[in-house]
Amino acid sequence: MKVNKIFVTGGSHCIGGGFNWEKVIKIYQNIGFDIKNRFEITYPQLVANYFETDVIFEGDFGGSINRLISKTYDYIFNNNVKDTLFIIEMPPGWRDEFYSIELNRSVNITIGNILSPDDETDVACGYDVKDLHKIHKDISNYFYKFVDYDRERRKWMNGIMGLLSYFKLNNLKYILIDSGDFQNYLRINNIKEEDYNFLWFDNGYAMNNWINEKKLTIRIETNGLSNDEHMGIQGHRLVCENIIKYIKNEFQ
Repeated sequence: MKVNKIFVTGGSHCIGGGFNWEKVIKIYQNIGFDIKNRFEITYPQLVANYFETDVIFEGDFGGSINRLISKTYDYIFNNNVKDTLFIIEMPPGWRDEFYSIELNRSVNITIGNILSPDDETDVACGYDVKDLHKIHKDISNYFYKFVDYDRERRKWMNGIMGLLSYFKLNNLKYILIDSGDFQNYLRINNIKEEDYNFLWFDNGYAMNNWINEKKLTIRIETNGLSNDEHMGIQGHRLVCENIIKYIKNEFQ
């Protein structure tokens, strides 16, 4: 397969979540890793290094499936994507993206920042910690009064189905790193799983479960010097190896 560009979107793993904090970088420096920026250690960048190409990073901290779909279509409609490999990293759990009139920007909302306005998701995205306090009452009221997780998840899965159908219709190459929700959606609706480019890990694990099962978190990799549960350096390397193997087996 010819890869002229890699486009990746999803949650924080694909953009080096955890390595955005200076304290984590310093811990790794103390144990022998010189990390100049978080993107250099990510699995999309490692895959791009292998194919000698560039990466468009469109994941985000607290990134949702709605955001993922929107960012992917925006890129497709505004670029030549003939030889682009799309890596779709589906985040787990309830997440959404809302546009705040008060803040005049989009905000990634997760269970974490519904439960506490001091949650660090929005700060990790580069915003002031006070911003979430300004809208927390409104967004949490909305969540508790109007959000039914199962209904929301069905809407997200319908959206993913539409995006992947667009990929297939236009012969675009993609890899789907599923949280397990889309696989379950296909099974419930009696749709063949083999028609979609799932990337599973050892023993059929979803990536998030595999990271924990194989003890590949930053917390474990630093022997508890950091309590961050994002994927560590070795995890990114192994995900990269799995992606390259998948490309060679499925797209060549």
